[in-house]
Amino acid sequence: MSKWIRDLRDREKFSKWFPLFVLSWGIIGIILLIGRALFGQTPGPSLLITLFYFTSQSNTLITIIVLLFLLNFSKKSWYKYLAFIGLVNIVITGVIFHLLITPYMGNVSLINHVLHTINPLLYIAFYFIILNDYIEIKKFWVSLVYPLLYLSLVYIFIEPVLGDLLDRILPDFEGARYVYPFLDPRLYSTGVRGLLVFNLGILAPLICILSVFLIFLKIKLEKKICIKN
Repeated sequence: MSKWIRDLRDREKFSKWFPLFVLSWGIIGIILLIGRALFGQTPGPSLLITLFYFTSQSNTLITIIVLLFLLNFSKKSWYKYLAFIGLVNIVITGVIFHLLITPYMGNVSLINHVLHTINPLLYIAFYFIILNDYIEIKKFWVSLVYPLLYLSLVYIFIEPVLGDLLDRILPDFEGARYVYPFLDPRLYSTGVRGLLVFNLGILAPLICILSVFLIFLKIKLEKKICIKN
């Protein structure tokens, strides 16, 4: 695996065009998101709601990260942290969608496959093949910053201020006023306690484990590439 990745990095055309390819799919995803909202029955509210989805934010974030790479920002000290946050976010986006969201959906559309399957896989490839910098395992906690900010946004602003709008625009989507079903305390048999147990007692530790695992893989990969060089 390390030899294969090293060979890809050594190919100038691949190193140049693959990030552009990833960026293109990121832009396609954003365009599809905006188009779906604007061409719906309630374009204004739908566009606003689109901005609140973790999926929308994660896909936008990784698109910005790849763009920054193409603009030669990858050597900045903060870039490796931003790139890692983007990695964890988009992996969470894909995993949670396929495991927790699809059971509430009748079918999975093309746009959902772009946002939750294609773009996550492309960014994972970009992170492990194109980028050669990484963060230390002890810094794994940076991956929790964005999810915690997102949860704060949901419970402090989105649900209290726009919950009724979400329910009205998405009447058939269970838990719509909390953006996602697993964030809705009403859907847990024990209410808020069940919500806290799942999100803070199960989901947060799993994100930490995932983060440590991804960092470990990256460090191991880069060390093997350096040794063979």
